[in-house]
Parts: sequence; structure tokens; C-alpha cells
Amino acid sequence: MLETLWDRYTASGLDAAASVEGLTPEGLFYLAFLAFADERYAEAEGFARRAAAEAPGDALFRAGVMYLARVVREGKHQVYVSPEGFGAFIRGGGNVGLYEATSAALARHYPEAAFDLLDVGPGDGLALLPALTPAVRKVSLVEPAAPLLAQCTEALAARSVAFEAFNGSGQAFVADPAVASRRWGIVQATFSLHAVPPAERVALLRWLREHGEALLVAEFDAPSMEAPLSPAIVRYVLDHYRKGIAEYEGATYDTVVQGFLMPVMFGYVDRGVTRVTFEEPIGAWEAVLREAGFAQVQRVPLYPYWWADAHLLVAR
Repeated sequence: MLETLWDRYTASGLDAAASVEGLTPEGLFYLAFLAFADERYAEAEGFARRAAAEAPGDALFRAGVMYLARVVREGKHQVYVSPEGFGAFIRGGGNVGLYEATSAALARHYPEAAFDLLDVGPGDGLALLPALTPAVRKVSLVEPAAPLLAQCTEALAARSVAFEAFNGSGQAFVADPAVASRRWGIVQATFSLHAVPPAERVALLRWLREHGEALLVAEFDAPSMEAPLSPAIVRYVLDHYRKGIAEYEGATYDTVVQGFLMPVMFGYVDRGVTRVTFEEPIGAWEAVLREAGFAQVQRVPLYPYWWADAHLLVAR
């Protein structure tokens, strides 16, 4: 069904795709994605409502209807990821186990002798802080989000851990002449490197290799989102987001689903926004690390996360 709709859409547009007979609930929700991509939001809501009516037990379809109704009512630019939604998301559901596993894996790969640690994209320290061992002498933080960086530095100060902070991207950090001669025992990046555009990764990773004894990279074995409206990707998104929203319930459910998951899901197909994440299969991450000059790249399974399995890549 999705392939037929995609062929009609690419050949003749949304109206032609919508004229296909015998639409399934999944096909109707696919049309909602296509309409959203074309900025035909009222029609997107209509397709989603039809999908939800034909599959009343599908929580994802219901969530999509609620989100699209808000887009129609308030305007797309007023319906976006909220700090409350992200906060409840990242500290609930499968993220609890994911970050526990990540912190434990980081600590296992730290040396016993004293060393300096460089963390590229620590956020508020969710993975970093529980991983710290007595061997960590000083932490260098590179984080573009100032509020998250402030939270992380405050937590380090409370633990009496020596640190220095750079408020900016990894690319900006490595371009700073002040750090040209610096070295660290461990460099780590936990679920942050997918924000680096692919064309800029090799140069960044090469610099990190030259300035660190080992690099620890936590990333997901996720599909490339270069063609987010393709049938295969849409099926993947629908299947996995059903799992994702099922991990939340009670008072935080709407906060997470409407304040984070739905804006992100529909954001995949939003042609009006600049892309800021570039996830790839874990094999592609291994390849780019080798391209950057790492001779040894070890893959360590971390956690069976709902979006994609998480892995730690240990590169030297």
C-alpha cells in the first residue's frame, strides 16, 4: 500500500495519492505525513483522523491526531518541542536504562591511572556524572547549549570535580588555537556526534584522535533519514514510535508525547526546517572513525532502545 501511495505521490502529487482506493489505516496515516510535508496541515489532520477512526486501538494514530489538530489550530510554529517535554522524556521510559548502561560502560573503559577527560556534548551531564571515577583528574566540557552546560558545571562543582567549560560546538572547539597543543586521556561523545553534519565529521574525529588516547562514542544503530518519506523509513518510524510512546503513562504521557515525540516525528518530514540531526547505521559510524585514522574500533552493545539499539564504539 505505501509503495503505491509513494509512486502516485512522486509522479502526480498528494491528490493523486489520496485517490487510491482501499486505503488502510497505515496508508491513511502515510497520507498525513505526505500532506504535512506539503504544508497542507488541515488535510494531514483529516487523514490522521480517518486512520485513528479505522484503528481506534492505535495510540500513535491518536497522538498524531492531537498533534496535528494543534498545528491547525495554533499554527506549526507555535507547536514545537518543549523543555518540559524533553525533560520528562529524557528522564523517563527507556532513557533510564539507556543512560544507566551508558554511564556504566563509560566507567568500565576509563583507565585506573589519573587522566583528563574531554566530553563533547555532555548536555546536563546525564551520562557523564554517574560515570565519573576517582581517576578523573579534570573534565573539559564542550556543549553548545548554555543552560545545559550551566547545569553540568554546577553538578561538577558540587562534587568538587575540576572542570573547564567551552560553550560551543565541537567544530568550534577544535578550531580554537588555545587547545591546539592539548591532550586528554579519554575523549567521549554520548549521543551527540549525530548533530555533526556528515561532511564535517572526519575532520573533527581526526582532531580528536590526535588529541586523545582513546575515543568513546555512544550512538544508535539508526537508519539514515535522507529520504524520510520513503515507505521503508515511514514503516520504521511508525513501528518504533509505537514502542516509544508505550513507555510513558500517567501524568507525563501527554507532556512527553505532545511536547517531544510528536514534534520530532513530524519534524522528520518538515521541509520548512533546517535539519539538525544526521543519524546513521552503526556500521557507518565505524567506517567514518576508520576514515579519520583510528586503527582499532571496537563495538560494544549498550542497550536495546526503542528507537534503535545503542552501542559504544571504543576507538584508538
